[in-house]
Amino acid sequence: MMAQSHDELPTGVRDALGDGPEVRGMRVTGRAGAGMNEPPRHHVLPKEFRAWFEKRGFTDEMDIDQFCIKMEQAHHEAIHGGGDWKLGRTWPGEWNRMIMNVLRESEVDAGRTLTRKEVLEHRMV
Repeated sequence: MMAQSHDELPTGVRDALGDGPEVRGMRVTGRAGAGMNEPPRHHVLPKEFRAWFEKRGFTDEMDIDQFCIKMEQAHHEAIHGGGDWKLGRTWPGEWNRMIMNVLRESEVDAGRTLTRKEVLEHRMV
């Protein structure tokens, strides 16, 4: 008996469906492969700067994971530069760059580290 690959149909399912080209072409997929994924969760406070936010009090119940919104995949990709995150980071209006520029400039103006409350009071757009 042939070993089952990681994405091959389980033997019982394959036996129940028969052995035709359509069945041989089927593969086990996760939610993404079946088109059932949840919409992406966009971190309003960029997760790549998690340590920066933690130093300003965003921990435990106020962790940055609590500041997410669901949005369509295309919209999420668009705010991050069209889906290619490497190119997206070079676009001046890219979300993460824009937010971090505002917050860092505010800290320079204040001459100190912002508090969590001050970060949350910022108008980001």
